[in-house]
Amino acid sequence: MEKTIRQVHGGDRYRNQVKLDFSVNTNPFGMPAAVKRIMREAVGRYPDQYCGCYPDPACSGLRRALEDCYGISAESIVCGNGASELIYAVVNAVDRECRRRLSASARNSGLKAVLPVPSFGEYERALHAVGAQIQYHTLRAREGFAVTEELLDELSPNVDLLILCNPGNPVGNLIADEVLERILDLCGVNGTVVLLDECFLELTAADDRQQNKSRSPDGRDCSCVAAFGERMRELTARRPNVILLKAFTKLYAIPGLRLGYCVCSAARLLRAVRAQLPCWDVSGIAQLAGMTALDSGKNTDYISQSRAAIAVERKFLAQELDRHGMLVLSGQANFICFYNRRRPADDLYAGLLENGILIRDCGSFAGMDRGWYRIAVRPRWENVVFITELGKLTEYPG
Repeated sequence: MEKTIRQVHGGDRYRNQVKLDFSVNTNPFGMPAAVKRIMREAVGRYPDQYCGCYPDPACSGLRRALEDCYGISAESIVCGNGASELIYAVVNAVDRECRRRLSASARNSGLKAVLPVPSFGEYERALHAVGAQIQYHTLRAREGFAVTEELLDELSPNVDLLILCNPGNPVGNLIADEVLERILDLCGVNGTVVLLDECFLELTAADDRQQNKSRSPDGRDCSCVAAFGERMRELTARRPNVILLKAFTKLYAIPGLRLGYCVCSAARLLRAVRAQLPCWDVSGIAQLAGMTALDSGKNTDYISQSRAAIAVERKFLAQELDRHGMLVLSGQANFICFYNRRRPADDLYAGLLENGILIRDCGSFAGMDRGWYRIAVRPRWENVVFITELGKLTEYPG
């Protein structure tokens, strides 16, 4: 019998009675105050400008703001209505290029893609939508579902597209630098396009690679913005086959606005991605919020404070989950993946939902058995409530 997937994504507050949402992985710090203020002004004071006019279809101001913030060329950026829209646009662009090549050759097959699993479900959905041949690379639970050099064996020259998530979703683990370098280098030699999703990277709690000590003239710690900008340039400048995917959704806690962007140094590939997007897909208010968020992140300690808070709360949650008999996977992101090793057949999702707490049942992730769950790192008071309710479900006699 085919398994029925009850939950495809987190955040389904509309069909559930939810008091605390641990199923979506947004910044526990919440939306920056400057973003809240500018949106109130846009709707309340300037509705004709931001709601009564079509938005800039090129997102020119937003792309210039990204250039100013991270030091990446505005010409190398395409913005979209959330990272999910851009995933479909990239897959469609690569598929169209494959079909163009195939029409002049004897090959009769379409897009060939390699997809490590478990991973974000929209990758697979986008690939299925174009009829791609998907070569799954199953990650092992005993290795913490880590991407290792074994992936290199899957990357033959006839692979058109590789999709990587770093840190991984739902696990939250980072790909080792040396492993990622070897993978990207091989794909460059083979001509394989790499969609590298790093939407959660700014919210990693323990990534010392971005902890340099540079400071702005007024003394503020600007290490996060400077280091992440440097990383974007390093990943894309000398690798025209790499499309780096980023989003405002998670970092600035604005999932309802739908705002993402991708960075690529290959003009032709970027044009192909842009050609798959509808005109005016990014609303004027979303563009305004993005520019304001970038300014807030660059000129305040919002990002560094967020990461520091995530590190503290992640450690607290991991210790408490372990104390309640859960197997906690190591990771650095603003979410935690764990296995109910005490009673894997118990339905923690349903049990917690009865008390108004929504978590992510990982049953829809390929390669994960029953008993795997993912929770977001939230503020301390929410985390305490979650652990208390979890304890009621796991510590009964039996």
